[in-house]
Amino acid sequence: MDIKIALLEDDENEREHTQRMLEKFFSCINMSFALSCYADAESFMRGGSNFKDFQLLIMDIILPDGQPNGIELAREVRKFNKDVAIMFITKTAQFAIDGYEVDAVDYVLKPVAYEDFSLKMKKAMRYILLHGEKYILLNHKEGSLRMSESEIYYIEVMLHYLIVHTVKGDFTVRGSIKDMQGKLSASFCRCANSYIVNLRHVEAVTRNEVLVKGARVPVTKSYKVGFLNAITAYNGVM
Repeated sequence: MDIKIALLEDDENEREHTQRMLEKFFSCINMSFALSCYADAESFMRGGSNFKDFQLLIMDIILPDGQPNGIELAREVRKFNKDVAIMFITKTAQFAIDGYEVDAVDYVLKPVAYEDFSLKMKKAMRYILLHGEKYILLNHKEGSLRMSESEIYYIEVMLHYLIVHTVKGDFTVRGSIKDMQGKLSASFCRCANSYIVNLRHVEAVTRNEVLVKGARVPVTKSYKVGFLNAITAYNGVM
């Protein structure tokens, strides 16, 4: 599952530099991301809508004259989304105090070196995985239930249905595992053709099984390498 990121940077070279650093960072932690780039404040606000689809906003603070600066844009974002992680990239540290006002996870000074960027991204990823709670709607046999991802242990396929094992019990919903996987965040990973596991609830991994809240879930050969990489990446940023 991709980490969805929006990048606001008016300088094309800086934008491309940040994109390359993101590619390197996510390659190193064996995770994937989806990036949407914006060159000005208007397209950023229009493209982001209410920003509920994004988990991280990387924003330049100083924009060309006549445009709101990054802090002002972040204030607007916070009216719609109080949980999205915000990281500023700027040429000056004078705006650092203002960053606290909009609950920015961190800021990076230009020119940006990869080593510094990587440390800031690890902090942002910890925030996303721990605090960026996401909810999904489960339409089960008895009605509908809005469920936070942290309450889900694992999901398995049963014929044309999905069994969602949660802290509140098991719920049967109609749908495909592929569609469900697309709705979930990077805290979830496929460990077999018929199973998706919430990495935050993994207690142990053996040769061909994963222990999730006391339940033994199979790990098949074709998914094992990817699953172990996901576990390593998840633990590496937590």
